[in-house]
Amino acid sequence: MTSLRTVRGIVFDMDGVLIHSAEAHRRAFHTVFKPLGINDFEYCDYAGWRTAEVVRDVLERRGIPSPTAVVEQAAIEKSRLAREMLNADYPMDTDSAGVIGHLGANYRLALATSGSRGSLDAFFRHSGTNTFFQSVLCGDNVVHAKPHPEIYSNSIQQLGLDPGECLVVEDAVAGVKAARAAGASVVGVSGTVAREKLLDAGADCVIQRLGELPGLLTSGGRQVDQSQWTAIIPAAGKGSRLGFHRSKILFPVAERMILEWMLDFLAPCYAYLVFVLSPEGHEDVAGELNRLIPGRFEIVIQHAPTGMGDAVELALPHVKTPHVTVVWGDQVTLQRSSVEACQKLHEGPLRPDLTCPTVWRANPYIHFERDEAGSLNGLRQAREGDQMPARGESDTGFFCFETPRLVELLRSVRCSSHSSGTRTGEFNMLPVIPLAARQGLVLTPHLMSLEETQGINSTEDAVAVAEFLRRSHGSGN
Repeated sequence: MTSLRTVRGIVFDMDGVLIHSAEAHRRAFHTVFKPLGINDFEYCDYAGWRTAEVVRDVLERRGIPSPTAVVEQAAIEKSRLAREMLNADYPMDTDSAGVIGHLGANYRLALATSGSRGSLDAFFRHSGTNTFFQSVLCGDNVVHAKPHPEIYSNSIQQLGLDPGECLVVEDAVAGVKAARAAGASVVGVSGTVAREKLLDAGADCVIQRLGELPGLLTSGGRQVDQSQWTAIIPAAGKGSRLGFHRSKILFPVAERMILEWMLDFLAPCYAYLVFVLSPEGHEDVAGELNRLIPGRFEIVIQHAPTGMGDAVELALPHVKTPHVTVVWGDQVTLQRSSVEACQKLHEGPLRPDLTCPTVWRANPYIHFERDEAGSLNGLRQAREGDQMPARGESDTGFFCFETPRLVELLRSVRCSSHSSGTRTGEFNMLPVIPLAARQGLVLTPHLMSLEETQGINSTEDAVAVAEFLRRSHGSGN
């Protein structure tokens, strides 16, 4: 096996690796083959093959006539059935989006599947990971299917790497053979077929679950360069809804101020912090900051509550670093490990304009809309009166930008018809996200747990946050 230290690119198969689709494909094939009198079909023998080639091979092996029209019709029907089953309950691996986000910080990524373009788009719609891959190929893009090496050879070429610098992640015998023939190393994921079959086919090692892959490849990786980062913390809110007479950022949760909890994950990762505060609260907060991080902060006054976009615009002239993070002033539960993972991804080989980690939540306050290919193209906000889904993809209150790009994006939104919220009239920062996605590269990794994204807007929120902080405080994150 190629030394893991020399790996620069990772090529993922999709079915059986990033999504647990084997059962849907197996059932669809059985349904199609049953009228033909075939009841002994074993899907694991054909995992990684293109559908039409599976149909043709099964028919020919049993001496059943296989004219092109019959094969094509059976393949179309099988694909339709599998697509219906997958759409009804999409079986995405729970680790897939997080693994892609973590590995994107250090490696060039590619996706190579024998499936159709429609299957690929469905994965991107559900995972939001289309922007992480520097090469994306499906069965429609190649002449020869696995175990022929064409799809992996082409993927490696599109990554601009040598085969010896690439690792393929596969679950099928045909895929392992294709990857080895292309000259790449292979990590097998057991499940679709047995571990022994993957090893016999040429896999260098086999893991039981996708979530094991980052630990196999890295041991922490590079460190974040703190000197390249500034954090902007809009914190002009008052604690009145919490029955508190000081600035909200000084509200005590689990025996410590919100500010103290936030500094646990901000101070080690950022050279400088810019706080946007109200005229009434700035002296009080400044006193605490001078005690906690003397010489490492600046305060900007937002004289009226005119929105987060306005607050960030006020802070940006004080940012001198190439990268900047905006983090809402009540995001107390973020963990340092998650913050560093986002920074590493943002500094990584993709060099995006914006890295915006997202989570799926019930009754979302914010929901990002995606097109049929999984690209982010819209934004709904409950506070502006938009109709919201029962479950939606939401921000985490944490956003990493290239500093000059954020300046440009805010200027563009300010000059557009979307500068003010339809209900609040405020200048919101969030519309820069779909704008950035249309104009450049936005990454939306799933690198944070839902519990990490709980803001504090009520006493009930404060109780829930306190419980989480007490549970996680001893973790070292």
